[in-house]
Amino acid sequence: MRMRLSYFGFAKDIDAIDAAGYDCIEMHIKEIMAFDENEFKDATKKLRDSGLTAEVFDNPLPLDKVVASPDFDWDYYVDFLKKVVERTALMGARYYVYGNGKTRSSRPGPNEAGDIKKNEDMVATLCELAAQANITILLEPLAKSLSTRWLGVPENFEYAKKTGIPNLKTLIDYRWFLEEKHSIAVIEEYADFIQHVHIDNPLSPFPTRIPPAVDDGHDYSPLFNTLKKICYKGIISIEANTTTDFPADLKRGLDLIASHGIVPYRS
Repeated sequence: MRMRLSYFGFAKDIDAIDAAGYDCIEMHIKEIMAFDENEFKDATKKLRDSGLTAEVFDNPLPLDKVVASPDFDWDYYVDFLKKVVERTALMGARYYVYGNGKTRSSRPGPNEAGDIKKNEDMVATLCELAAQANITILLEPLAKSLSTRWLGVPENFEYAKKTGIPNLKTLIDYRWFLEEKHSIAVIEEYADFIQHVHIDNPLSPFPTRIPPAVDDGHDYSPLFNTLKKICYKGIISIEANTTTDFPADLKRGLDLIASHGIVPYRS
């Protein structure tokens, strides 16, 4: 079965990910926004000259910012997000993963209701800005260790339904899915709402995220069997931040997925 396969990376990694045979690269908005104009043009050209697409971008707001904090500069970050949309749209963006656990969390206590409203207003603003470029926001279910809210697919589905925001969907990050002990049946039940999948070796201690491999000691078959069962149409992206041999890890990721009967769409 063919599915679109992706690997997390930076502009410097485009050629290696392309050469390995992946369909896509998942890039970091932090890097894109740090480019000057010439660097941005060079990265965009490098991407266009490759065989990859960059449809999914991560973390539209800086990870060290907290929306609920009194010193969060709302007007500045709305303008920041407008530029995020402008730049990433030129690179082919279709989705933003809104994980940002610290960024979107509320503070327990008397200010909690206000914090929650401010975060909801940010989600709505982000969706509105992204919609202008036909970009969908993927509200990422995380773990309680990372975020105070939006921790499960059903919760996120109900929130999107309540708000009526059409470009608000979700994804599965396999590590946090397991940590919160969600049932694999959730993927079947909410198949149309789940637009993206992240995987790494969930046995590695966070924040280390090791590329998954056939011999890494974890059984990925429940996930991949379910994705095949629902005829999953989104991208499967390997989210790894630790490597000793990048080309070898790229191959190991593809070998693992192939061992479950899934190959890149371009193969």
